[in-house]
Amino acid sequence: MAEVAHISFTIDNHSYGLDIMNVRAVENYANISSVIGAPAYVKGVLSLRGELIPVYSIRNKFSLPNRKPDSNTKLIVVNLNELSVAMEVDAVEGIINVPMEQTTAKPGVLNSGNTDFVGHVAEINGKVILLLDLGCLITEEERSIMLEMIKKDK
Repeated sequence: MAEVAHISFTIDNHSYGLDIMNVRAVENYANISSVIGAPAYVKGVLSLRGELIPVYSIRNKFSLPNRKPDSNTKLIVVNLNELSVAMEVDAVEGIINVPMEQTTAKPGVLNSGNTDFVGHVAEINGKVILLLDLGCLITEEERSIMLEMIKKDK
């Protein structure tokens, strides 16, 4: 029985998972500096152990209203081809092991250009979790823009 570990998190009371192999760290939401002229999906930058990291708004990607960060708000730091990105999430639920036989390809209702970032769907203990494909969530264009933004600040 093959399992894949995912970090489980919520956004707007919906559960998502991200392959733990893509995750570098989970950080508290703090010390984010805004960047004038940054794209809407960039909340600002975070200085983490001397490295400037763009903070990516998944809420913006999902066309959800902004929400004031609270004590549950976390940043999931991921590595994406030469670039570390901190993804803002409402809360981190923890690490879950997802048995491959409990996953399915995304259903047809999610087959649109706006949902390419959903790789699979899992049902764990009666709860539906959308397993995200990081390479589709943050597009190559977005990654390139954030990489250029960080290089200019160095």
